Amino acid sequence: MTGAPARKPPRGGPRRPQQARSRRTRKALVEAAGALFEERGYDETTTAEIARRAGVAVGTVYGYFPDKRAILMEILHDTVAQIADLVLERLEPERWRDADPRRSLRDLIHTLFTTRRLRPGLQRIVWERFFKDDQVREALEAIEAPIFLAVKNLVLHLEEWGVGGVRDPDSAAFVIHTSVEWTASRLMLGGADEAEVEAAVETTTDMIAGLILA
Repeated sequence: MTGAPARKPPRGGPRRPQQARSRRTRKALVEAAGALFEERGYDETTTAEIARRAGVAVGTVYGYFPDKRAILMEILHDTVAQIADLVLERLEPERWRDADPRRSLRDLIHTLFTTRRLRPGLQRIVWERFFKDDQVREALEAIEAPIFLAVKNLVLHLEEWGVGGVRDPDSAAFVIHTSVEWTASRLMLGGADEAEVEAAVETTTDMIAGLILA
């Protein structure tokens, strides 16, 4: 004699609390790792420390991430993407159409420089690992690609509106993006103070204005 078939749990019923707990646990792991990476650096942070900070067993970490590198990649992607979204918003041509182009350019550069204060420890890790970790480099380049295209698009729009002009938009976009990115990163890595940042913003604005607005 066989018993009655086991009843299946109602769809979306008992699973929800478990899924909510999983999301909370995953979030706690990411936040714990991010804080430790900021405080101690990537290489000095262990999986056991991440688990301890998140209040879970070490085995729980591996239930969500294969290793601490996977957590780092998620944090780095979110951090850099957040910065990229802010910069892309400032690069929208319509924001420049009826505005003073030099003022808009300065605001853009100032925004990019000041975003380096967003989780500076993690941004240092990006540069530390950029030259020795292909996955980090590829992820960063994939996020930066739309910025490069947005800079080129803006340069073309400015020329169309009769504001300046360049011989080679691709080269101009590369030089603008690379010089601003590197200058901002050097300021952040060097712990520049407010006066140094403001001076660099003005000088960089003058340099790029001479290239695309003259």
